[in-house]
Amino acid sequence: MRDSTSDGKPIISAWDISQYYYCKRKLYFLKVLGVPAPTRRKMEHGKEVDEAEGRLMARRKTLYGFNREEVAEVIEKLYLLDEELGLEGEVDQTIILKSGEVIPVDIKYTDIPTVQKHYKKQLTAYAILLDRRFNTNVRRGIVRFAKQRKSVQIPITWQDKKTLIAELQHIRRLLNSETIPRPTSPKKCRYCEVKKYCEAYR
Repeated sequence: MRDSTSDGKPIISAWDISQYYYCKRKLYFLKVLGVPAPTRRKMEHGKEVDEAEGRLMARRKTLYGFNREEVAEVIEKLYLLDEELGLEGEVDQTIILKSGEVIPVDIKYTDIPTVQKHYKKQLTAYAILLDRRFNTNVRRGIVRFAKQRKSVQIPITWQDKKTLIAELQHIRRLLNSETIPRPTSPKKCRYCEVKKYCEAYR
C-alpha cells in the first residue's frame, strides 16, 4: 500500500472508505492521529477460517453460486492502484467468468452477517478499480461472511461508482482537517478497536 501518487496526491484505500462510512472519527484516529489499532480476535482467527473455507470450496461444484464451468479464473489478493483517482485496494478474491464478467469478493470475519453500508462502499471502490484495470463494467460484488459460510451478492450501479468517486474529496478533506469528527452511534462504539483512545477525547 502507498501513501501518495507520483504527483503527491494522497491515496485513499478501499479500507479507508469502509472505515469512513462506519465512523469518520475512527478513520481520523487511525489515519491522522496515528492511533495503533490492536489486532482483533476475529482477525487472529482469520487464517484458520480461510483454510477451512479453502478446503470446503475445493470440494464444491459451485463457487459463490456459480457453476465451476462458468468460472474462467479466480485471482487471490489482487492489489489495484489508480493514480488518477488516488485510489487503491486489495481485493480478497476476483472472479472472472467465462462470459467476461468480473466480480469482486470481499471476505468478512464478523459475528454479524448482515450487509452494511460501509461494506457496499468498499465493494464499490473495488468495482471502480477493477473497471479501470480490466476495461470492464463491474455490475455486482459479493460479500462472503466466512464464519457463517454465507455469501451475499450486492448490485453495483454506475451511479454508485459516480457518487463514491465524488466523495473521495470529502474523505481527503477529513484527513486534512484539524478538527476531530463527532462520535458516532454508541452501538458502533462497542465493537470499535480504538474505543479507549476515542473516549479520552469525548
